Amino acid sequence: MDKNKIIQSILRNSRQNVPLLNPDIFDLENYGLLENFKKNIHQVGGVFIQLHIDKLATYLDENYSHAVDFRTAEAKKEYSANCSNEKLAQLKAVILDGQIGVAENSAIYVDEDNFPNRLIPFINEEIIICLNSENVLGNMHIAYSRIENHLNSFGLFISGPSKTADIEQNLVFGAHGSKSFYVILYDNVNQNFDNLL
Repeated sequence: MDKNKIIQSILRNSRQNVPLLNPDIFDLENYGLLENFKKNIHQVGGVFIQLHIDKLATYLDENYSHAVDFRTAEAKKEYSANCSNEKLAQLKAVILDGQIGVAENSAIYVDEDNFPNRLIPFINEEIIICLNSENVLGNMHIAYSRIENHLNSFGLFISGPSKTADIEQNLVFGAHGSKSFYVILYDNVNQNFDNLL
């Protein structure tokens, strides 16, 4: 078989290029953004709480007083970038501020301004993320475009407690990393959140 016949055969049997889907079709802005966010948090094994910003401090004090609150300057100073691994290993529960929530997969972007040591989001057993409901976006395309505008040197998307199904194909939560994942969505607008709790 000559070279031209081989090339023609390859071209006939090659897959055709298909244009990528328009990311706008995944935009959930008009399709129950917060409801999808809540549903997907539950689906990945997390717990969803929504409340008014005025109740946030009281709720955290009453339910997560055992957690180290990295929204405070004291916690950031105590667990600085040069903190010892032994001290970091004692972190059982942490409270972090989230910058962006993604409704399509419940991922929450947290940048390094919210934790002084890069091990903090990974070494704890319980993670509580506070997120303003105004920062919930429809999909990852929109989230990445928002992040590019304020990119720090380090940040990550967190979605649900760690999980594995490697062992006997049983889903196990907390196999590595956090065992519990709580998302507290707060809003400063007076509205009834009872249907979302």
